[in-house]
Amino acid sequence: MNKTSCICFFYIALLVLPAPILAKVRAEKDRKKRQALAAPLVGLAGATVGPALFALLVATYGVYKIASLGITSDRDSHPCGRGYCRKKCFDKEHVDWGLTTGCGDNYCCVY
Repeated sequence: MNKTSCICFFYIALLVLPAPILAKVRAEKDRKKRQALAAPLVGLAGATVGPALFALLVATYGVYKIASLGITSDRDSHPCGRGYCRKKCFDKEHVDWGLTTGCGDNYCCVY
């Protein structure tokens, strides 16, 4: 072998050998980053949150992670006019039929 071939093999070895080591370091950093992102969710385990926060959590962490922690959305309290959208009105409330169209399957319950 001539001198140029030896130098070429040496530089190829320098380029290829660190790849598995860098892959392990990268995997460790990614694992730590995922654990750091999951830490705030522990405080919300089993909690009921508003629709906007629930949508943000699902977009950030995914449906499986949110469902496994038991985080649910409070979907029955959308404001509609002077009341709130609910499946069933409370005792002191009555249904406002004019505003119910904005509640979908629910009723607009007004005091």
